[in-house]
Amino acid sequence: MPIRILPPGVAAGIAAGEIIERPASVVKELIENSLDADATVVSVEIQQGGLQSIRVTDNGAGIPEDELLLAFERHATSKLISLEGLSQITTLGFRGEALASIAAAAHVRMTTRTASAQAASVVEAHEAGIKLQKRQATAHGSTVMVEALFSTIPARLKFMRSSGAESARIRQVIEHMAMANPSVRFTLKSEQRVIIQTSGNGDVRDVLGHVFGSIAASEMLEVTASPRAQFSVLGMIGQPSQNRPNRTGISLFVNGRWVQSLTLSTAVREAYRGLLMEGRYPMAALFITVPPEVVDVNVHPNKREVRFTNDGDIFSSVERSIREVLIRAHPQVQARGLFVTAAEDSRSMPAAARAFDFTVSATSNPTEPLPEPNQTSGDTSLVKLGPDGAPETLLHQPVWDTNELRVLGQIAKTYIVAEGQEAMHLIDQHSAHESVLYYRLLRQWENMLPDVQPMLDPLPIQLTPEQMETMVLAQDTLARYGLALEAFGDSNYLLRSVPSMARRIDGARLVQDVLDVVRGAGISRAGAHQVIAASLACHSAVRAGQALDQQEMEALSKALITESNPQHCPHGRPTIIQVTTHMLEREFGRV
Repeated sequence: MPIRILPPGVAAGIAAGEIIERPASVVKELIENSLDADATVVSVEIQQGGLQSIRVTDNGAGIPEDELLLAFERHATSKLISLEGLSQITTLGFRGEALASIAAAAHVRMTTRTASAQAASVVEAHEAGIKLQKRQATAHGSTVMVEALFSTIPARLKFMRSSGAESARIRQVIEHMAMANPSVRFTLKSEQRVIIQTSGNGDVRDVLGHVFGSIAASEMLEVTASPRAQFSVLGMIGQPSQNRPNRTGISLFVNGRWVQSLTLSTAVREAYRGLLMEGRYPMAALFITVPPEVVDVNVHPNKREVRFTNDGDIFSSVERSIREVLIRAHPQVQARGLFVTAAEDSRSMPAAARAFDFTVSATSNPTEPLPEPNQTSGDTSLVKLGPDGAPETLLHQPVWDTNELRVLGQIAKTYIVAEGQEAMHLIDQHSAHESVLYYRLLRQWENMLPDVQPMLDPLPIQLTPEQMETMVLAQDTLARYGLALEAFGDSNYLLRSVPSMARRIDGARLVQDVLDVVRGAGISRAGAHQVIAASLACHSAVRAGQALDQQEMEALSKALITESNPQHCPHGRPTIIQVTTHMLEREFGRV
């Protein structure tokens, strides 16, 4: 095919696809325009997850009538004049692409009035072009109505999720905008029903109450500016006990912009090292202020990703600011080298003091993490250690008389010690119990007879947009295991029952963690039930560090042997290790 210039409509559609990925992208761009116009009240109303309509209303400065048509032209902006100004950007928008991109993907109607204008101006933009319609009486500010999103790019519609999932994504955008702008009153309505409404009183903790729940927000710790950090880091962080199985609880803002940054999220997690088990992530809302010239906000079409000229300085500022707060709140954490100032010569310090690490004292009681899901091991063997400590020939699925296994006790409240025929057996109590429960769940699945514990009162659970998407895949499977969930709004569900084995577990955390694990596994609907069973079993099993009495240890050992469970947990770890008497004799010099 010959080289040719794309028609303007095709070029506009391609550009719109880069900026406008889904309804939440429209909401984000329009709210950023409202905030740049110094709005203190922003209201968003959506229908069918924003695909049918999105209305964003603000009390900002508005657009003068003689500039209104120009505002819909591509690359028309009042925030950038020269290339040099790109390194000094302090506004949320600057490229002049939002309105043009939205108009290329939908029908747009804007009503806007400045404080000095006697009436508002109305403009409509769609495929046919842009036309100034009329004037009408209204308060100062702007209202943008977006209808039939992606009607001009129908191929994009097939990639949209359910209206509930798209609504949840929009809510996520507004929650983060509210975190960054607590002095602005935000309202979100879906199908005429109020989903979220912030007070605009300037209190970040109040906004976090809408995001994480009022109880969780009240327990969060405040991060104040550290004199030892190069850049200002403010915000709120969760207690170590307030953790999640993924990074969804970490919200990062750079110069008021909600961003994604591996450097910053890693710094947050490193600050909690020693307080969180592997596989768990903290909750945090952090606001980092840096000079505009040290951050590049123009590296991605939607401006969510940023780059720093010096990642190390940003990393250390975030890590140090958080760690100082954690040490003050949890004095049992012993830091070494944390408060070394630049004036001190670190080369004269011991190596242990120069390492910025810290340990947790025995008074802490961290919980064991939920392992990452893997394929269930097909190897059903018992690990046997030879004379040199290396694995010997594997013994496949032994059939034992339970009387042959005599429980002697427990080591470190984690391993059960038992005596068998010509061997000592070490049983990992968590892996063993997890294996027992996992295969019980699979048998219940096959027989369609779950062992269920109904809730006395339904438990409301708020889900993230990602969890909402996974719920579409997993809801029927969860119900078949006894986790009965009922839709209760756009991003909320009511938990009606749980598997009996999980009746003493926090139901909300159980559901959220299971959904996160299913999403992380990236599996189909057909294979979801095994991952869900593994997650339920892991949550319900006894933990490492939990003391068991003689009767409990004997019951667990008997169940592990008699219920034909493979000698691996569903994540592939061995449940039992056999140390032969020959090895003991060798170590004690008897052979």
